[in-house]
Amino acid sequence: MRFYIILLLSTMLLSSISFSQTYGYDKEYQKQLEESGVEINDRQKEQVRKDINKWANFYLDKHYKYNEKALLTHPISKEKKTFNFDCSGYVAAVYWTSNIAVFEKQAILDTGGVKTIYATLSKYNKIYRDVLPNIGDIIMFDKTTSNDKKLTHAGIVIDVDEEDETITYIHASTSRGLVVGYMNLKYPDLDKKDGKIINSRLKRGGGINSLASHCFNSYGTILDIPKQ
Repeated sequence: MRFYIILLLSTMLLSSISFSQTYGYDKEYQKQLEESGVEINDRQKEQVRKDINKWANFYLDKHYKYNEKALLTHPISKEKKTFNFDCSGYVAAVYWTSNIAVFEKQAILDTGGVKTIYATLSKYNKIYRDVLPNIGDIIMFDKTTSNDKKLTHAGIVIDVDEEDETITYIHASTSRGLVVGYMNLKYPDLDKKDGKIINSRLKRGGGINSLASHCFNSYGTILDIPKQ
């Protein structure tokens, strides 16, 4: 099965373009894709990233507490869906509101949410590690709940500093709710550099092992993997 993104045309939105995944929550979209799937161009991909970034920040500004349940209204279809704002639930909510139906099982949001995200994107060869991410991509971590557990946390990339390679992401913290986090693999043992936070702490206990850089697993994307 090829990795497609279906282009949805709406008479109500003549000036904008919306997208949905082949394996998303909407079975009608899946059927349309099977009949006439289309891949999107670079301009449309850029719009997808802008939409993800917009909604990621929108929910951040709502100050949702960790695991808070919220009934959301889709901005285009007006469909209503309930999400729990844990880490994977936040990712699912942002993508759903951006009209990207990626993680159908994520609507339930059990403790395996991050593993669901990873498995889904891995199936389409959309996981990467050794290059800076793009805005709108998903960042995934290990060992945030236990030193022997993988894929325990996730967030959404909202900025990339190409000069010092600090990644800024939004995620759901168990103690603070939705917050901004930072990761820098160029300086993995530092939490600050020149007074700037470059690696957030993602688990209790302190030390360098609690830094985002030491918990990092991979990035995932619904679009193109960045070129090295």
